[in-house]
Amino acid sequence: MSGSLNLHSGGDVVTREVLRTIPVPPATDTWKPIAHFDFVQALDRQLAVRDIRITKEEFALAHDGLRLFGILELVVPSTNGCSGQDYAFAMGMRTANDRSFATQLAVGARVFVCANLSFSGDLIAMNRKHTAKFDLNADLSPAVDRFQTHLTTFGDKFDRLRTFNLSDTDARSLICLAFYEEILPVRLLHTVTKTYFEPGPEMADVQPRTAWGLMNAMTRAVKQLSAASAFRATTQLGRLFELTE
Repeated sequence: MSGSLNLHSGGDVVTREVLRTIPVPPATDTWKPIAHFDFVQALDRQLAVRDIRITKEEFALAHDGLRLFGILELVVPSTNGCSGQDYAFAMGMRTANDRSFATQLAVGARVFVCANLSFSGDLIAMNRKHTAKFDLNADLSPAVDRFQTHLTTFGDKFDRLRTFNLSDTDARSLICLAFYEEILPVRLLHTVTKTYFEPGPEMADVQPRTAWGLMNAMTRAVKQLSAASAFRATTQLGRLFELTE
């Protein structure tokens, strides 16, 4: 499942190569800035050695290049913590060289990263301040290890959703519950029902008449919401489908 990068409050979308050109402020005795490009490259290496592939990446800069926000869409093979098949996860990142916040990684089934500092995921795998003792590789390695440990739980949860067949009556009941509890606004009711009951050929993630398919139909609709509303809805959908507490 994919993540969401929202720039409604400002920010410039850039490629990884552009990050190479962003200067780093001078360090102090107690504070150590990390080049954005170095951070992304180091994270890429940590994922690669664990056989986790990046299939899509989005980066954005804010505050004159001092703040980096990003989303990585990852494929984790079935042999790596999950049960029987490959799964797609998202990893969100944010790091700042203006001392505004710590370097953070959020991972899970869905991740929301916004330039207005909203940051949400199923697991915050890293939350590291830029102290003088910040060691990029040494600090990233246990963060990715925590991600791997988390995968076993999510593999089981995803398998349960994939195999949980829904009758049309059950699906309608869950849809009604999502709107009754105001997880989604009523204006998205038609979108969700049409997506689930009449999915297009490009909607392979929705086509199974399972809890997995219904969750994906709702997740697709969330993309139409504003940043604040999407942040709240993704969190509550995770609870509705018992992905999060």
